[in-house]
Amino acid sequence: MKLTRRKRFGALLILAAPLLPGVGLSLHAQESSKTVSDRWRPKDGTYAEPGPGFDARCGEYGDTQIDWSSNLISGGEEGCKIAKLSDPAPGSIKLDVVCESADREGRPYKEIILLKKIDEKTIFIRETQDGKFKRPGGRMAYCPDKLQRSYKENNRKS
Repeated sequence: MKLTRRKRFGALLILAAPLLPGVGLSLHAQESSKTVSDRWRPKDGTYAEPGPGFDARCGEYGDTQIDWSSNLISGGEEGCKIAKLSDPAPGSIKLDVVCESADREGRPYKEIILLKKIDEKTIFIRETQDGKFKRPGGRMAYCPDKLQRSYKENNRKS
């Protein structure tokens, strides 16, 4: 009788063995999809430097605009298409971008933009200039909803 149980157990292992790697992959896939949705992203919209004149800066369309649906980030006369996004640490992202600027006569160039979460409405932004981090970066706060709507309406018109 013991021999029969061993044979049954062996046969069960042989049948189940091919299924075990699939179970592991399935659990890993569920785990990674969970972490992707939990990753931080700043809100779509306009951001401006906090402090005196914040509302006025937001009213002039802010210092930085983020448009995830179009894969764009811009500021001033510089517009950048997001080529690659990575998550180097929780609450921060790295954007590899291809930018165009009026002062570069329309020739595209590559830069890196780092965004870090300070709180729900404030981010820290730092970007390369000619491929190097020459400037210290700074805080940007999400502009009030009323001014966000104004910016979106003006973009639709143009």
